[in-house]
Amino acid sequence: MLEAISLGFFTGIVLSFGFGSVFFALIQDSIENGYQAGIKISLGVVFGDILMVFIAFLGTSFLPNIPNFGFYSRIFGSILLISLGVFQFIQSKPSTKKKDFKLARFFYFFGKGFLLNVINPVNFISWMVISASLKSYKYDIYDEIAFFSTCILMIFVVESVFALSAYKIKNKMSEKTIQYIKYISGIVFIVVGLKLIYDAF
Repeated sequence: MLEAISLGFFTGIVLSFGFGSVFFALIQDSIENGYQAGIKISLGVVFGDILMVFIAFLGTSFLPNIPNFGFYSRIFGSILLISLGVFQFIQSKPSTKKKDFKLARFFYFFGKGFLLNVINPVNFISWMVISASLKSYKYDIYDEIAFFSTCILMIFVVESVFALSAYKIKNKMSEKTIQYIKYISGIVFIVVGLKLIYDAF
């Protein structure tokens, strides 16, 4: 089991350094709304990872057969990402509406992390590949649970460290630098969204 935990430890760290839409959303919201926002995004990401691990572990046979599900999910994801990207260029100041209610604030950031994670087909493919590769290690069910648990825990820990680090360096950044980060995040969202449309067609 120690080997499974060690492997999960390093795999989780590697997966945390995927500099995609989730990473830029995590950094931007941590700078603008505090590190708690980034941690809530990380929780959403982890929940999405747990869901994908569950599907990868059990297989996809139990999922309902929805015609063109992949196509529609990519279209939905692309609309969401492009909208988020455009929003970065038209929003001058962070909205305070979501700060009025703690529960609404939690679900806003949690949902953002979850959606950005699950709409990216690369993430699901990654978990499928990891699950398939794990079979070669001849682990029993307890070793596999230890591996996935450690892996997901490390993703949450590393992303939370990213959030805290981004918040800590906020005071050393100028307003222009923060604005540039928003623009970069917006560009990343739009590019990933366009890629999803390209893949769909």
